[in-house]
Amino acid sequence: MISPIVTQALLAFASMRNLLLTTALGMAVVANAQISFGGEPAAWAEEAYDRSAIPVFDFGPLGDEELAPTTGDFRYGVQRFGEVDVLREGAWLPYAEDSYVCRMVLRSPGAIMISVQFDRWELNEGDRVYLFNTDRTHYLGAYDASNRMEDGTMATAVLPGDEMVIEYHASGIHRTPAQLRVSSITHAWIDLFGFADADDARDYDPGYQSAACHINIICPEAAAWQAEKRSVAMFLRPDGNGCTGNLLNNTQSPRKPYFHLANHCYTTTTSQWVFYFNYESPTCVGSTGPTTQTITGATLRANYYYTDMCLLELSSTPPANYNIYYAGWDRSGTTPQEGTVIEHPLYDVKKYAHNNDPLTTFTDAIGIPSWRGNWEQGLVQAVSSGSPLFDQNHRMVGHMYDGAQVCTTATSIPTDCAKFSAGWDGTAASTRMRDWLNPANNLTTLDGFDAAASPSVALRVRMYLEGPYNTGTQQMNSTLRANGLVPLAEPYASLGYAHVGGGGETTTNAVLSVTGANAVVDWVVVELRSNANSAQIMATRSALLQADGDVVAASDGTSALSFNVANGSYFVALRHRNHLGIMTAGTASLSSTVQTIDFSNGTVPLYGGANATTVVGTRNALFAGDVDRNGVLVYVGASNDRDPILARIGGTVPTGSVTGYYAEDVNMDGQVLYTGTNNDRDPILVNIGGSLPTATRSAQLP
Repeated sequence: MISPIVTQALLAFASMRNLLLTTALGMAVVANAQISFGGEPAAWAEEAYDRSAIPVFDFGPLGDEELAPTTGDFRYGVQRFGEVDVLREGAWLPYAEDSYVCRMVLRSPGAIMISVQFDRWELNEGDRVYLFNTDRTHYLGAYDASNRMEDGTMATAVLPGDEMVIEYHASGIHRTPAQLRVSSITHAWIDLFGFADADDARDYDPGYQSAACHINIICPEAAAWQAEKRSVAMFLRPDGNGCTGNLLNNTQSPRKPYFHLANHCYTTTTSQWVFYFNYESPTCVGSTGPTTQTITGATLRANYYYTDMCLLELSSTPPANYNIYYAGWDRSGTTPQEGTVIEHPLYDVKKYAHNNDPLTTFTDAIGIPSWRGNWEQGLVQAVSSGSPLFDQNHRMVGHMYDGAQVCTTATSIPTDCAKFSAGWDGTAASTRMRDWLNPANNLTTLDGFDAAASPSVALRVRMYLEGPYNTGTQQMNSTLRANGLVPLAEPYASLGYAHVGGGGETTTNAVLSVTGANAVVDWVVVELRSNANSAQIMATRSALLQADGDVVAASDGTSALSFNVANGSYFVALRHRNHLGIMTAGTASLSSTVQTIDFSNGTVPLYGGANATTVVGTRNALFAGDVDRNGVLVYVGASNDRDPILARIGGTVPTGSVTGYYAEDVNMDGQVLYTGTNNDRDPILVNIGGSLPTATRSAQLP
């Protein structure tokens, strides 16, 4: 077993000197990598941006052992190690009221593109990180605390050029210092995505394509595979290598992002891998495509050397706008009558290869059970390793692991695909797929799941927040919106909330410009929970709360909420970032016909009864004051909600104040106050009883 496979044509190809790496951003836009949260670097608006004032960490020229290979190795770059404490070594500047910007430049001379790996990513609430090339043509971000992997790391996609600026936005003074430390970069020398400037006078080939007889996945020959192609992604590793793999459906949790690949492509650095979805040409003749839909990081679930099987779980579920498909599978071992591979050969845009004939069984020298066949349409090449092999029923039955061709040998040199069935069983969950894809082990086949076309239910919700409620108007004040403080991107994912099938929702300035009863007050989260277990969240949606209590879709500020779940009965819960959440006491029957649930008038029975909400004026409202979002109002003692208010205004002078979009702004007037009129401390004491400071109040949620 070798990967990539070396053929004469590939060897010649690999000898091209000074090959480069870039990504296809094409213009100064926010890449949706690692899933970002919008905005732009402060430097984007600075006409007098002073590049010379930023400290530089220079990795120096490549050593002989780091130079691009000349034969047989299809790395796109090399990983270079160097420790950079960005917040200690960078240049700090005041930015806006009570906020600062820190900048640091990373340089790797001769790189065509650079990506960064952080081994410490500990950001405070409200802080943001952007990355951009020094020419200020491309940037990534914003990223925040929610982009942290479980091991405390974070890795980025690539940016063009041999210099990259890291820009850290500190939202204010925090009790816990943030940490942002670079451990390595990937210095790329191959122009994978065709971004090199045609007028650039560098001495290199400005990119390469795979063999000319490849078939783009959008071509008529591949018309029947437009669903399955959406499961396939290319991934790049920080060591300068990459392969192809795909998402798989499972019987327990549709949209669980299980990602299959060839085990010989696996390394232990999965937290720093970047997965590129929908990287394909929009035309049948074309070699470039979008590279903005990415996910960073994954966790190993199962792998086994002697079946070349590896199953990961991605760090997050791809957002709805990725239009994802979870491929079906067949573990029966039945001989496929046809075979189709969807691949990214040589890091190229997505391609298609097809075998019209029944495949044959083959076992290689180390015992990997495989399907073998030739190609009547297309072919496979290096970096196609792990590409799914589908049978005539559009189910995955194997993955490419050996045997690459050129155009003249596609029908004569066979390709070997490790059998899917061989990786199903094993001695433990860590060496087999069945525990993850079908724990009951009662199916031999499972069809694919189309996340974009899955059933959906519609829901309208009405509720009030105590903090901004105005008893005079009997509506909520929209002061945050009026002061331009409501963010365009939902804030909950960045606060550590684990969305299920949701997250990443955004709105527009037009929606936020509406005044009156439909003025936006803030973002909320609506949850659908299992009718069998009210503690199990089945789907979530970030949405906008209006002054009159209506909860509406963020996209247009008027529509009902849509959830990609099957028709049925669900408990419905609602959360806010500094109020105690609530949930219905019973289930609601939901379907594509819009159902309305009004929490505000006391007619809907709530979990916890009268203890779930407070009455303000004529309305039921969520209790205000859960500053630390732990579901309990605490005034004194450990984990109380009062001290963060004092810390937010500086920590020493109780009469101070700060303006901004903060959880400590309990009454949501845009200003954090610890003492005086309209302060944010007193509502907490009132809501725990008003007299005994050691009392507490808990959210009525299971």
